Amino acid sequence: MNYCYQCGRITAGEPLFCNFCGRSYDVKLCPRLHANPRIADVCSQCGSRELSTPQPKVSLAWQAFAFFVKVALGGFLAYVSVAVLVELLTELLTEPRVQNALIALGLLLVGLWFLWSMLPDWFRKAIHHAVHSPKDKERGHGRR
Repeated sequence: MNYCYQCGRITAGEPLFCNFCGRSYDVKLCPRLHANPRIADVCSQCGSRELSTPQPKVSLAWQAFAFFVKVALGGFLAYVSVAVLVELLTELLTEPRVQNALIALGLLLVGLWFLWSMLPDWFRKAIHHAVHSPKDKERGHGRR
């Protein structure tokens, strides 16, 4: 998303121009969309004199302020997310029903891996080839 300092609106995605006022973001663009610096009068690649009008330049102080706001907000959101996740995991892991379900799931997985390791190689390879479709083999995703 880009914020336009001319009209004060946000355009979603990675646009070259503001959808509301039509100004370009931080560069001058020719009709062929070659990027040129703000001070350019002629496109450096095609020579066109038809260049877009970029949005107003933002002062370094405002850029620094915006950066620190983003960092502070990101840090706060990360802290809250981790705190909620830790609290959720703590509650889940101290619940006896969840502990019993995790133990049962672990035992089931150990049993399945044990059974898989006891199968003969030819049978495991047959299962592996049956699972991978011929289309996977044509694309190079299957084992050969």
